[in-house]
Amino acid sequence: MRGFAFSRGSPRAILLVVTLAIFTDMLVYGLVVPILPRYATTLGASQAAIGLLFGSYAVALLVATPFWGILSDRVGRRGPMLWGLIGLAIATLLFAFARSFPELMIARLLQGVSAAATWTAGLALLADYFPPATRGKMMGIALTGMAVGTLIGPSFGGLLFEWGGYRLPFLVAASLAILDGVARVWFLVDPPHVADKRPVLFNLLRERSVLGTNLVVMLGAAIPSLLEPTLPLHLQEHLSASPGIIGVLFGVPTLAYGISAPVFGALSDRLGRVRLMVVGLVAMALALPLVALPRSMPMEVGALLLLGGTVSLVLTPTLPELADAVDRRGGGAYGAAYAVYTAAYSFGMMTGPVAGGLLAGAFGLPVALVICGLAVLLCIPVLITIAHNRTVIRKVTSSP
Repeated sequence: MRGFAFSRGSPRAILLVVTLAIFTDMLVYGLVVPILPRYATTLGASQAAIGLLFGSYAVALLVATPFWGILSDRVGRRGPMLWGLIGLAIATLLFAFARSFPELMIARLLQGVSAAATWTAGLALLADYFPPATRGKMMGIALTGMAVGTLIGPSFGGLLFEWGGYRLPFLVAASLAILDGVARVWFLVDPPHVADKRPVLFNLLRERSVLGTNLVVMLGAAIPSLLEPTLPLHLQEHLSASPGIIGVLFGVPTLAYGISAPVFGALSDRLGRVRLMVVGLVAMALALPLVALPRSMPMEVGALLLLGGTVSLVLTPTLPELADAVDRRGGGAYGAAYAVYTAAYSFGMMTGPVAGGLLAGAFGLPVALVICGLAVLLCIPVLITIAHNRTVIRKVTSSP
């Protein structure tokens, strides 16, 4: 690995660019939350259509990730990172100047496709530049960019909307994308070995450790998202929380995630990825029902902080674990691995709200969260079996 100086193509520069790229993507993702429904309504969109508009991001992300993962393994990481940024800038400007609902839909779909490029190629770059001994820590730092962008995006968009109307938030976001683009153009350099590798996406999907890790990814994405359609009504009914307070409360788990991700990433380097995932799943399953129990605001904040930390404990080790799986197969095809990761995360985002809404409607929120917690616990033996099989395989292959 090259020296850790801050220069073009250095590991430190790569970490900065990927973190900034993920931050920008999530900032724009969150920025539309307080703005888009109101504007779409003025264009004649129904509530169902607005729901479809928001969900189309995850659909585009899910569909596009295999393409970007395979492409980044073939042509290198720098190209997809730059193309993804161009797509994000176009989507942002299209949001700003859209005159019809179909134009908003195109912008949202393009936003999802662009995010797929940034996430798959960006995470693959980190796997390329950092060895297994520090990979978890560096990916945890990059995830802090995701948390910060998610946290400030909605409030940033709302404030800019109040100051300058509908277009201002998107024009400011486009300006930030230009700064992000300068960093990507100047600092990004493809590792020499990337372009020579061929995609092994379908081979990866046949590996048990990859499937088990992505099961964890789906659970880690589904658990927070199942609270989106269910928890606001519970908070309003039992804590008399206003919409503004509910928005702040939803930022609490993200804050916990962002603070803890670098810590858990470093721990995964030292203690083992699968071990931390198992501990995280147990902790998340126990923390989830606590969210529906508090009858005071401080207790609710504490429960959400705990849940956010456990989600971080579950998800952070999955990123370096997938890179380790690629290394066990000879290395190089990190783009394919993170295409699978992003697809699994998108699937969790899509299924979580549906499952949460159905279970809460049938049994009430407290019982629904207990059921979801039990479902998480049932997945733990799968991970333990995978860890055991992987250890046996490593011993066999390393024996003379």
